[in-house]
Amino acid sequence: MKFTFKRTNFGAACLGSFLCMVILFLITLYRDGGELHQESCFFFMNYLDDRPLIDIVMDPHRNDWSMYQARELSYFFDFLDTKFVAFLLKRQIVWFHSICSLIICGMMIFCQQYFTRRFFPKVPGLAVTALSLLFVLSPQVNILNYFRCAKYLTGLGLWGALFAGYAAFRYDTERSRFWFPASLLLMVLSDRQGFFFAAAVSGTAGVLMLCFCFCRDFSPVPARRLRFIVVSSCVVVLAGVLNDLYFTPALIEALNGYTPNFAYQRDIVFEPKNISDGILFFFGNAGNWFSANSRHLMTAAVTGMLLAAGLALELFVEHRKGKRRAVPLALLWFCAAGASIVCAVGMAARHPAVMRPEVLYGTYAMPMMIICFFLLTLTAAGGTERFLRILPVLLFAAVALRLGTEFAGSPFRTEGDLFQGYQTGQGVLKKALRDPKFDDEKYCIPHRMELFLKFYRENVLKNRK
Repeated sequence: MKFTFKRTNFGAACLGSFLCMVILFLITLYRDGGELHQESCFFFMNYLDDRPLIDIVMDPHRNDWSMYQARELSYFFDFLDTKFVAFLLKRQIVWFHSICSLIICGMMIFCQQYFTRRFFPKVPGLAVTALSLLFVLSPQVNILNYFRCAKYLTGLGLWGALFAGYAAFRYDTERSRFWFPASLLLMVLSDRQGFFFAAAVSGTAGVLMLCFCFCRDFSPVPARRLRFIVVSSCVVVLAGVLNDLYFTPALIEALNGYTPNFAYQRDIVFEPKNISDGILFFFGNAGNWFSANSRHLMTAAVTGMLLAAGLALELFVEHRKGKRRAVPLALLWFCAAGASIVCAVGMAARHPAVMRPEVLYGTYAMPMMIICFFLLTLTAAGGTERFLRILPVLLFAAVALRLGTEFAGSPFRTEGDLFQGYQTGQGVLKKALRDPKFDDEKYCIPHRMELFLKFYRENVLKNRK
């Protein structure tokens, strides 16, 4: 089946994406230049070091605190972010946001808008726009700190892999046979979480292939389409393993003269508590998609449960009517939730800091959110007319709840002691950056901020033209 370019889809996608990007930009303005993350103090000095670009990028010892994760591609975009932040600071403009993450967000939103309208024309346009608004209003997306681009690159690759994989499975288009492995490769090279979800896509496709072969409830589909998805995803995952173990370490040793430390990848101490942490991480972030406030957490839970109940009822009705897509969709939801919880459990075991209040509701949950939003769209695409009429109402109610709780008291996303000193020092830092004559020595700010200011005055201001 071949697709033709539809100007209406493109125009509507551009309009929806523009609306969401305006909202994102207004959020950055509201935050008055953002906040300098404690780790970004050192990243700023590292990425502006007087070394060749390739040497800076291929240096996990300084870019990632010696925690090698084979995500050097993301360091290149972090380097571009640093250059942009330094460019603005030379002009006394404080902008501690990631310009690369902002652009990638725009690409993710357009991808979701355009391909949803193209592949799933039955889904109401209002529902598509509401999903995009819910996406950009979530803190997992709109945090946009000048910190790291890895999760945003993973999210872009995941959106591309999901839509390209659907096109390869449903329509067997030539473009999808290129974009599906390319999107997975972007995920694998961007972050370890991207590698995990690429492997999860491969495993889920393998399970579906077995089910399509042996279960009568699954629609008959040419086996070669699923075989392509399974084989290509396995090849990408294998390439990621080889890159992690051999290619990147060899390049790092050739350029910087040391072998990266694999301890962060291999030394994982699992405890039973990690299981409950992983479940809390997944469902806590799911509730945070609907509410930004702990006071309204119950309302968010009710909204989420209503949406989940609607999806479950829709699949049950379809199954009773003899529609064969109900069982595969239910299996996909089960695999997605299972993979997300397993990923969260693994993160809690390897990096317990993700459970701290100031980290819990950050970008770590973005890939899980993208998978759930895609499956929601996929479920709605073949839904009954009644369900399609109710869906936009539920989604816009979730958007209204998210907006209504964003500015209410008792924040859901509390700050912990890890960043407390940096929170109190942000105002002093911004005044010192905007006014070179400002005397910051009268104030007590964290040592890393002092080093940042010293580097800024000695290297950035002196080189200002």
